[in-house]
Amino acid sequence: MDLNKVLTKAYDYAITYTDAGVPANYIPELAKEDKTKAGCSLISPDGKLYEIGSSRYKFSIQSIIKIIIYLCVLENHEFDYIKQYIGVKPSSKPFNSIIELELSNKNIPVNPFINAGAIVACSLLQKKYGNNTFDLILNRTRDVIGNDKLDYSRSIYNSENSSAFANRALTYMLLNSDIIDKNINVDDLLNTYFKSCSILVDAHDLSNLSFVLSRDGKDMSGNQILNKEHALIIRTLMATCGTYDYSGDFAIRIGLPAKSGVGGGIVTASKAGYGIGVYCPGLDSHGNSYVGTRILESISKELNLNIY
Repeated sequence: MDLNKVLTKAYDYAITYTDAGVPANYIPELAKEDKTKAGCSLISPDGKLYEIGSSRYKFSIQSIIKIIIYLCVLENHEFDYIKQYIGVKPSSKPFNSIIELELSNKNIPVNPFINAGAIVACSLLQKKYGNNTFDLILNRTRDVIGNDKLDYSRSIYNSENSSAFANRALTYMLLNSDIIDKNINVDDLLNTYFKSCSILVDAHDLSNLSFVLSRDGKDMSGNQILNKEHALIIRTLMATCGTYDYSGDFAIRIGLPAKSGVGGGIVTASKAGYGIGVYCPGLDSHGNSYVGTRILESISKELNLNIY
């Protein structure tokens, strides 16, 4: 299989849909992104790299960081303990839904890939690591992706911090329900979360993350970067919860575990051993990259990657 041809076909098909997506305009800094910019990076099971389009363009990782945040929680707490604060059920509502939190059992977020779940995950880390929590998340992101130069965007962080009214409402609801420890400072907690979402990556970084997750936590050199069981848990949650309330449609259309972010990135995972990351900032109504989804649709079909 000529993977360059596979990428070219996927890109040429998907790029015709740039007008269908809309950048995340509720975060002022993200609203400035060029929705005609798209890229894809693919690492084959034997470690060869293939790229097309703006695969090295830096954008904010946004909700894809929830993979790393949850990984850090798994590495610090037993799974059964975590489930007392964060569930593992798919979401039927948007990623920042207040109604879903109100309707959930004891106000426990339904999964770690919606905003409420990720904020609680940060709080579990904050309780242990305090003001060093963001450094923990950033350094673990660097380790897993294999890029020690990763950093966060100060302008995107400031933009999120000044416009995150829904996230603040969710946080205070979680405090009121004792899901978040009342001794935790809300501003410190949200600063950790916003900085984490503002980490800058490119599609190539995402393909490295995908490669590790697809190989049960092993990097290209065969080093065990993360626990095999943790990789399995994360892949499973990506399949059921990774594209929010679009996850069922995504499973039918693409058939791969994936995690999206409103910055325009999508990272996949599979047992086939491929590492695939895509980018285009124009989003669908669920907060997933419109062009990115279609790139993945084509690649999955051409390489027969649908796990179902």
